[in-house]
Order: sequence, then C-alpha cells, then structure tokens
Amino acid sequence: MSSSRGDVQVEPIAMMLVDMLEEIAAGRIRVPRFQRPFVWRPEQMLDLFDSIERGWPIGGITVWETTDEVPSLDHLGEVPVRMPPAGTPVSYVLDGHQRLSTLFGVLRRQGRPPRGDDQREWKWRIYRDLEPQEDNERYRHHRAFGSPPPLPPDSYLPMRSVNSTVDFLRFLRNLEARVNDATRMDRLVNEADWVAQRVRAYKIPLVRVRDSDLGSAIEVFARINNRGVRLETHEIASRLTGPVQESTMGEQVDSIVESVASTGFGELPRMAVFRSMLAIAGEPDVMKPHWEQVAQRIRTSQVDVLAAGQEAVHKAVELLRAAGLPLAALLPYSHQLVLLTYFFHCRPEPTGNQRLELERWFWVTSWAGSFAGANSTRIREGLAEMKAFASGATPTLKLDVGAVQPMPEPFNLNSARTLAYVAWEAHEFPTRRDALGQEFDVVKRLAGGVPQAYRQIVPGHSTAANRIILPTSPGDNPLGVFKELRNGQLERTISRDHVMGLLASHCITERAFIKLLAGDHDGFLELRAEVLQERLRAFAKGLGVMLGPDMTGVADNDTEHDE
Repeated sequence: MSSSRGDVQVEPIAMMLVDMLEEIAAGRIRVPRFQRPFVWRPEQMLDLFDSIERGWPIGGITVWETTDEVPSLDHLGEVPVRMPPAGTPVSYVLDGHQRLSTLFGVLRRQGRPPRGDDQREWKWRIYRDLEPQEDNERYRHHRAFGSPPPLPPDSYLPMRSVNSTVDFLRFLRNLEARVNDATRMDRLVNEADWVAQRVRAYKIPLVRVRDSDLGSAIEVFARINNRGVRLETHEIASRLTGPVQESTMGEQVDSIVESVASTGFGELPRMAVFRSMLAIAGEPDVMKPHWEQVAQRIRTSQVDVLAAGQEAVHKAVELLRAAGLPLAALLPYSHQLVLLTYFFHCRPEPTGNQRLELERWFWVTSWAGSFAGANSTRIREGLAEMKAFASGATPTLKLDVGAVQPMPEPFNLNSARTLAYVAWEAHEFPTRRDALGQEFDVVKRLAGGVPQAYRQIVPGHSTAANRIILPTSPGDNPLGVFKELRNGQLERTISRDHVMGLLASHCITERAFIKLLAGDHDGFLELRAEVLQERLRAFAKGLGVMLGPDMTGVADNDTEHDE
C-alpha cells in the first residue's frame, strides 16, 4: 500500500504466458512510447523460446498500472494491439519490452508465409524442429528463397500455431497429409503436443507497480534500466508526458544535440540539454523536477521553450569554444552548460565584459571543482545568479579563486580537473609533431577518443606531466620514440631542428629531454611540470586569475555526464 513517504504498492504474481498475451492483445498491457525500439537479434529470439521450453527463467515483467493515459505503441512485434477499454486501468511495461515483443510477435502472428525477400517478416516466423539433429538447435528460422517459396520441412512446427487450438489442429492435419510413415507421424505429433503444452503452461513473473505517480514510475523505470542500454530520464519523462506537436521533447533534445554535433563540437550531454529546457520553462528544481508540473509545461508551452532553448544552447557552445573548450567530451561539468544556456536565454546578446566574465567563470569553476557533488540547491542558486548577472543586477559572478588548482593528480579522465586540463592543453598546443616531424591536429586526435589519445611517457607515474598525445607505430611507445630520436640525432640521420621542434610542440624542454634519456624519470617529469605550470599561470593571468603556489588539485571522480 502507498504511504506519505512516497512508497508504492507492488504486487508480484505469476501469470500464464497465454494469459499475458491475451492481456496485451486486449490493450490492458501496453508498451509506452518511451521504450527503445525492438533491437533483439534473431538468435536472441530463438534462445528465448528454447529457455521457455526447458522451463528456465526468462526474467520478470514489470508494469506500471495507472488510469493516466500514456502514449503507447499500437503494434507489438509488428502485430496490431487494440486500444484499452475507456476508463479502465492500463499496465504500461517498464521492464520486459524485448521479451514481450518477441513472444507476442511470434505467437500471435497470423497470415501468409514469409517471402524470401521479406527482410522484416522472416525473423518473426520461428519454428520448432521436431526432429533436431542437435539438442541446441531445436528452434530455427526458415528463410524461404525463390518464387513460390518452398514449404518448411515436415518436422518444422510453426510456433504461431502453438497459441491457437485451431491453428495447431491445422498443422497436425497438414502434417498427416505430408507424412506417410505412421511411426514417424506419431513421434512428430507427440513431440509437437509436448512443445505446445510446455509453452502454454509457462508462467512469467509479473510485478505490478500501483498507487504511484508519474515521478515514482520514472524512478522505477530508471532504476530497473540501469543495466543494459540506458534510457535517459529526459526521454522517459518527455515520452510519458506526450508529444510536442509531432515529436516528443526527448526527440527535440536529440535534435539540438545533433545540430551542435554537426558543427564538429561533438555530442552534448542530453540530460544537460533537457535540464536547460526545464530551466527556460521556469522549473524551479531542474535536478529533481516535479514531473507532473513538467508534463503540464510540455503540453502547454513547450514549442516556445524549445525554440528559445535551441538558440541559447548554440550561443552557450559558441562561448565555450571561444573560451578554449574544443570538444563537448571535454566539458568538465554538464551543469556548466545548463547555467550558460540559461544565461543566454536571459541575455541573448551580452556585453563584451560579460563574455569575458563567463569565460573566466568557466575556467575557475572547472579548476576549483565547483560543481563536484552539486545538488538541487547549488544549481538553483547558480540559475538565480546567472539571471541576476544577465540582467546587470550584479556586475560579476561569484568565483572561488582560492580553490583553483588546474594541475590534476592523478590523471583521471573521470575528473573535471583532468578534463579541464586536457581542454586547456589542446587549446594551448593545438598543433603538434609526430615522430616524423609532421604536424597533426590535436583536437582531431581527441575527437577519436580521449583515453586512446593520451599515453604515458614513462611507466608508474599518473601525473598530467607524464601524459602525451603522440601517434606511434603499433607496438611502439612514446619513450621508445624519444630514444629513437636521440639515436637518429647521434647518427646524423635526424636533424637537431627536427628533434627540438617535435619536443617544443609537446612542451618538453631540451633539459627535460636529456634527463628522460638518462633515465632520470622523476627529474624529467618535474621539469616538464614546471613548464606546463608556467604556461598555465600565463593563461590564467590573461583571464584575470592569479594562481597560488600550489597548483596541484586532487582529480576525484566528480564528472556527472552519465547521470
């Protein structure tokens, strides 16, 4: 039963498979639109039926029972389903879409046999081989080729006939007409009857979640679906709450993300874009919104919000790129995008001083870890501050300059400080040279994958100074490349200018290079760190930020891109 603490009523039962299919056909169990499309491979479909025949568990089905009308699919497994009776409770599937689509699409399918060229139909025609050569190949697809398509072998029981007594009897009559051997006939009939009984008698655990509001249903779905392919909360909420004209808010968010990605910046965090839309719509708590109120806003005023949001997001991205952030993947905190988008919604054309202040705000909040563990209160305060700054009520933004530590340790790409360092380094040294002395674009290398781009120079050190972007041949490592440069220089096959130009492009001095080749790895890293810190100090000074003597900050796991 429900309680004032937000508990919900959960009713677990065991339902016969045939009864569950009937509930789906009658529209009393439906799949909401927010579910991912059907993506199972044909072999997964076969395995499901094999598990049912063996009596193995296939996992439970979780549904949310409500009288609220939720946008849902009118086909399941490409088989039509009826609308539910008006005013009756409907159970919307939160977990089990792929399994139910397979079962309903196969067992409730009727009509013509598949054609050999029908790429959509054949996978739903599953057969049980009543005379399998190997025990693990009892279930098969029969892909017919030619015109007319040949009939499946005598021993192939179409699974669609198992769910219908009339169809099952028709299969037996056809079998009798095709099989002349009485002994074989009896064996096939007995096997077919046994399979049909196993499927019809199979029970599936069904969990009904009742007495819950929209927010609770979303939480249930999100927790269930933390495994496998993740569906973001913004997609769940927007698709539960209905379409915006011809598309849901989740689809509109996808459109904004794709439009930004097409500029070469990469994909923005979708949840951040969604939260930006909520902020523009006037939602007071974008971290834990009241979904019923969100639903009302989506239904009534979302067109203007999305149009304004798209413009504001693009302006926020332009600011970030101007500040020196080359790729969305390097955004330290997705909250930064939310607040910047909200600012540009409030002030589409800021002054030059405001732009400089926003750039300074971006780097300081990144270096200071300002949004580590940010909660609803912190983001609400940030939105209020951005609104005041946009209106001119406050001339500057609050910056925790004393906590600025831009050198991360260890080098941890789940850390906002590390991402900010990578972004700064790519901005500071945009063009570098490979072992052959040829220039390469650092941002393009990072776009292919940040973890793959950065490599250790010497083993056993996790500092930023020990990381480098240096393409090498398969099996080579940066240290080996540097030793080959030294050998080539000694043999006069590589010029000194070649070596010095390559080193300079990677912020390595000649002194540091000598220590590296001498095996003084600590000395090399200390010298390289000093040069990097000097460059960082000059960059920060250009922003009007004076860095303290201790520039090393702990690189905690504090990014929130995967919420």
